[in-house]
Formats: sequence, structure tokens, C-alpha cells
Amino acid sequence: MKSRKLINILSMACRAGKILSGEFVIEKALAGRHNIKLILLAEDTAQATQAKYEKLAEKHKILLRKTPLTKEELANSIGKTDRAAAAVCDDGFGKAVLKILDN
Repeated sequence: MKSRKLINILSMACRAGKILSGEFVIEKALAGRHNIKLILLAEDTAQATQAKYEKLAEKHKILLRKTPLTKEELANSIGKTDRAAAAVCDDGFGKAVLKILDN
């Protein structure tokens, strides 16, 4: 149930142009002071990749949450293939995602 709600909100955010994905894109956006509110990680993200995103999130003071979605589910929800992480660039969508994940 939680996964379905999360997939739905991520799909809406993506259609609204408020999702970034892919390691290079997220890193570049963070370096350029893009408006990233939340970084989401797939549950099956490799430990090294997870550690890298944790450092980035800490450095830029951005929330990071691990999701119950696999890389494939995360990628499919935003119309991509094989994504370990996605960044939410909107306060409203970020709060909606956190509400789902934290309940």
C-alpha cells in the first residue's frame, strides 16, 4: 500500500517536472544549488552508492530517505530505467513523500 502511494506521488511529481534522477544529474544539481528538497534511495541500492548519497545529503543539508521501492520500481515510477536515486525538487511533493514514508 505504502509503495503504491509512493509510486503515484513520484509519477505526479515527475509529470510536473519536479524529479531529477541519475547520479550525475543529482550531483550537478547539488553543485549548482538546484532546489533539491529530498533525495530518495531505492531499497536495493549498493552500500557504496548509498554512502555516497549520504555524504552528499549531509554536505548540502538535504533530507535523504530510503524507500521500500527497488531500483526498478523507483525508475519505473519516474519513467526511467534502473535508478538507485531520485531527487524531489518541490516542497509540496517532498512533504507528501515524507508523509508516506514516515507513517
